[in-house]
Amino acid sequence: MLVIGMNDFDSLGARQQPETEPKQIAVDWKGEPLYKGDVVYTTDLGLVHEDQIIDYVNENYRKINIGGI
Repeated sequence: MLVIGMNDFDSLGARQQPETEPKQIAVDWKGEPLYKGDVVYTTDLGLVHEDQIIDYVNENYRKINIGGI
């Protein structure tokens, strides 16, 4: 038996698809989930999401000032 609730239709009466959780397909260098369509960099420590690349660089490389004291 199919039970149809009021929220199964939009304001125009069209049937709506149930919301589904996106399926995790990998993890990044910190163990955070990655999903289809995510853009990542490959590194020695694993995958780094494009939004986290600055954090990755700051945590794994030293910054120096050339020519300064």
